[in-house]
This record gives sequence, structure tokens and C-alpha cells, in this order.
Amino acid sequence: MPSFASRGRRSSLLVAAVVSAALLAPSTSEAKGRKKATPPAAPQPWCAPEIEKLPVPGEICYLDGGRKESRRTLVIFLHGAVAKNTTWSWNHERGLLRLAKGNQVEIIFPRSPEYEVGYVWPGSSKAQEEVEQKLIDEWMAAKKLLEQRDGRPFDEVFVMGFSSGAYFVSSLAMRGRLDVDGYAAFAGGAPAAAPPRPIVRRSPVFVGVCANDATSASHSRAFAGALAAAGIPRAVNEQRVGHGLSHVHFNSALAYLRRANDKASKRLAKR
Repeated sequence: MPSFASRGRRSSLLVAAVVSAALLAPSTSEAKGRKKATPPAAPQPWCAPEIEKLPVPGEICYLDGGRKESRRTLVIFLHGAVAKNTTWSWNHERGLLRLAKGNQVEIIFPRSPEYEVGYVWPGSSKAQEEVEQKLIDEWMAAKKLLEQRDGRPFDEVFVMGFSSGAYFVSSLAMRGRLDVDGYAAFAGGAPAAAPPRPIVRRSPVFVGVCANDATSASHSRAFAGALAAAGIPRAVNEQRVGHGLSHVHFNSALAYLRRANDKASKRLAKR
């Protein structure tokens, strides 16, 4: 499979992460009067001080949005590019925690591998072969821990990604790489042919197109086209927003994937 995030793309995504970090940070009115933050010169914890770091391999934060007794949902969220020695990940986590609480879902926020440009997800076949299985094992260990801790399995598991994470999610989805109930890619994605080799599971995909983002909009649309060509169930939603994680996109993705999962469960029950 061709590379879907070259070194140049990674650099541009790192710049775009400044925008996404600002989106997930407090509003302008909340930040008014504060001094401009200076990036720390030393490595910082991946998880914000008020957010739990799970005792599993890797760096994985747990965002507990609460949950309805009748439905337990886990979102594995793959972040956008994060610069080294910054607290950008904290802004991502705090913004996602608001979304988690608003939807009563649980989110795990794993850290990507570290590259020269910062923390980004693997963007080539070679890089995937080197680290992908290790990453997936870490995510599943976190899922298992949370299920054991509460004595109840998740009813559904979705993998979502923003920016750099969206490109990785698009690759996972096209290859049917994980046994999960659905995927969502926001502000990113790459077209590819569905692989001829056996897949783990073919799951529905939500594509959130940031129409005002000159960098990712065409990529997201091309990814949606590849899903259609492969016959993979999908929903495409365009918002007139720039390079950022829209709460409308997140809420719409969750609603679509839940509906798709419910329909699949009903079809299986009738057999």
C-alpha cells in the first residue's frame, strides 16, 4: 500500500495541530487576559494532571464521560499531530472530555509513536509493519482493563481519528484491520483499494469533511470515494469549518455508527 502521510505531509499536519489545539482549548473569552503560553523545554506527561493514565503498556489516557446503564460505548481516539515537549495533548484531552460527557461515552486517548516532527501516527506500509500490532495490542489491553474494572463489557467500540489520526484510521478501516464496530475520520483520510487478503472485520465508516480546510478536504472526499468503490458502509458529512474537530462531526459520527451497529445486530438476530 502506498504511503498516505509523507514527511512533508507530517510537517504540514504538525503545523495544523496548532489550529486543532486552539480549537480544543478554552474559548477566546475564557482565555482573555492570560499570558501567552510558552512551550515547556522539557518532556511533559501525556495525560493532563486531572486525567487518569491507565496502568497498561504505552501512554493511554482515560476520559470518563459517564455512561447510561443500558449502553456502554468505548471510543479509541487517535489524536492529531502533537509537537514534542508541549502540553498540546492536554488541550485535546480536555476538549474530548467535554464531548465524552455530553454523549455519555468513554474515550481512551493513546499516544502515537514519536518521530522527528513530533507525535504522529505511522504513515507508510513500512512504519505500520514496525509498530501497528504493538499499538493495537496496547489499545486492546486498555479496553480489557476497563471492562474488568467495571465488570461489564463494552456494547460497542469505535475507532476515531483526527488529522494525523484520521489518515491512520482510514488505512485501518480500508484494511478491515480491527474487530471493532465502526470507524470515523475527521479532517483527513486517504483513498486506497480494499485489500485482496482476508480482513478481520468490515465495519461502517463515518467521514467528517472540513470543507474550509484546503489541506484535508479533498483527501477526506477521496477517502469517501474509495469506501464507496469498495462497497464499505459509510456516511459522509461536510461542515463549513477549518482544520479542527467539530463537535457536530463527533456527535454525528457517534449517532451514525450506533445506528449502523443496531441495524447489524437486528439482522444477525433474525438469522
